[in-house]
Amino acid sequence: MEHMERKNSINILFIADPNSLHNQKWMRHFGQNPQRFQVFLCCETNETPSVEVQSELKEDGIQFVTALRPFSIRTPLRNVLEYQRFIQLTGRLNIDCVHVLFATPYALWLRNYTGKCVISTRGSDILQVIPSLTQQKGIKKLYCAFLFTQFYRSFHRAHLITSTSHQQANAVQHWFKKGAECLRTGVDVTYIEEIDPNYPVQVTDRFTVFSPRFMQPLYDILFQVEALEHMEAEELVKIHFLCIQGKKMDADYWNRVELRLKKLEEKDLRWDVLSYLEQEAMFQALKAADLVIMTPTSDGTPNSALECMAAGTPLIISDLPYDPELFEGTCLKVTNRTPSFLADLIRSVMQGKYPDGMLEKASEQVAAFGNRALEMHKLEELIYPK
Repeated sequence: MEHMERKNSINILFIADPNSLHNQKWMRHFGQNPQRFQVFLCCETNETPSVEVQSELKEDGIQFVTALRPFSIRTPLRNVLEYQRFIQLTGRLNIDCVHVLFATPYALWLRNYTGKCVISTRGSDILQVIPSLTQQKGIKKLYCAFLFTQFYRSFHRAHLITSTSHQQANAVQHWFKKGAECLRTGVDVTYIEEIDPNYPVQVTDRFTVFSPRFMQPLYDILFQVEALEHMEAEELVKIHFLCIQGKKMDADYWNRVELRLKKLEEKDLRWDVLSYLEQEAMFQALKAADLVIMTPTSDGTPNSALECMAAGTPLIISDLPYDPELFEGTCLKVTNRTPSFLADLIRSVMQGKYPDGMLEKASEQVAAFGNRALEMHKLEELIYPK
């Protein structure tokens, strides 16, 4: 087999969701350097990629090898057998390093692993899932406490832990008493800057407000709609609101959002919802919009916000403990989380009052601290120094 004949290369086994564009960005950096790296990918059963996705991964130098059945406290024998299969896989492929994207739940595969391994965290797992394991009650408290100890073991096996924000790195230190390097996923700054704008819906003489995060309670699209409800009819008649359902849409949540949006049609608001946008179309939409709004209730370092900054479009985000290197003075923040406050921010941008120099600073900061090429090079040097 080719990978057995080329052991002068560094063999990496990623454990990740192969269907996630976010995960693919990390793997692609190594896959596209086949002279130095051989990249393999395994996942858990519910993420098994389609033949089409596997073909796309292969074009980027990423070879999908297997799906592992997930850890479950109800199936101890299966856990043992699957772990043995995992170890056999690392031996057969001559794996030099196992890299987990991202910590929950995939880090559990490392709890007894003795080889070189890396854990990369993101906001949802280290800021939400891990803390939730310590907050349960009753019989679930025992199960979650056991899970937490397994994650603790895994983190202490890791040779390197990376986080996509300083907030996550602080959380790693708090929960697992280990340091973490801040390495952001980053965005393709040059590509976004050069792409042509193209709004995905035909709109004439309207101020386009684009909400690019998916239809889930975490991203609080309903809060944005409530802000629109606080605007006058003469303002709404000038606005087009665009949102995206996403592949993992919360249907009940969307029904609530849709009901409110339909009510706003009485005030002549025009709105559209898309089921999904591919990456290039997303970049074009961000660049073509007049304003982008993202109001999650919890977050790490959102790539969509960095993409908007690289696109040069005014941006409103939540007032969360975002990385100051990227988000201080580069966009407007909802410092008072009320619909009327957000409505005022939207109104000010419509009136041309976006602060002077903010777009230029955003472009400079994302180029310096959110550039994927630079961040992935840092990752490579940390794990595989020449």
